[in-house]
Amino acid sequence: MSIFPYIYFMIRSFRITENEDQISFYAGLVTSAFALAEFSTGVLWGRLSDRIGRKPVLMAGLIGTFLSMLVFGFASSLPIALLGRALGGALNGNIGVLQTTVAEIVTDKEHQPSASILGPLIGGALADPCKNYPRWFARGTLFDRYPFLLPNVVCAMVLVLGIITGILFLEETHQEKKYRRDIGLEIGHGILRFFTRKRRAGLFDKFTDASFAESRSLLDDEPPPGYRTTEGSPRYPSSRSLSPAAPPYSRADARIVLQRKDPPIGMQKAFTRPVMIHIIGFGILA
Repeated sequence: MSIFPYIYFMIRSFRITENEDQISFYAGLVTSAFALAEFSTGVLWGRLSDRIGRKPVLMAGLIGTFLSMLVFGFASSLPIALLGRALGGALNGNIGVLQTTVAEIVTDKEHQPSASILGPLIGGALADPCKNYPRWFARGTLFDRYPFLLPNVVCAMVLVLGIITGILFLEETHQEKKYRRDIGLEIGHGILRFFTRKRRAGLFDKFTDASFAESRSLLDDEPPPGYRTTEGSPRYPSSRSLSPAAPPYSRADARIVLQRKDPPIGMQKAFTRPVMIHIIGFGILA
């Protein structure tokens, strides 16, 4: 969710200053708190995902974003708003992990998702509902005391759905961690099997009935007189396979292949000059 559509009005509701020109300065502080915290923790989240896997880091980021949105929605002063945005940026610094996961799942670059316009739309449409939608949101309620809570609550509910879906159905994409046991994924597969069992059973019954009727009709048909025989099918001598035999591999060899690791890339090789320029530019302009 984007806070740009209503951050100016939120800062003005804090009544920090009477000077309208300084509201933009404080709005910039709140906005940059998220980007600065995300910039500071992005590399740490990436290294953590290499150690424990992509899925735990993504789930931690979603839970952290959920908490930060509630803190920001209930903010009634500038320090709480800064805390909520900084918390969201620090716990959501896994945007690189998310892009890596998408790249590992969707190998075709054309099919990878791009930016969305729903965030600014939700933030601008649901802010200050008691003023914009007085028929559904009366004065004196919770949304009147916290006029910018509704867009954060809606996005938090979407995050709850994403957390549940991720725990149950998101598969680990890390090359070394993808084969470990995932209890949440097992529960998700059990739920899918429970809801698809009856459907598969019905399709299987229809298929078996049709096959049985077809085979029975073929068996009941009398063959032509010229084709009646009591001899079995002719047998031909088996020919040797022309393809060369595959070299024998043992389980130990397969285990060695699975456990083979590529040499880790050092920090100096990863953070080249163009990468550092891009990171600094992102930290300044984001």
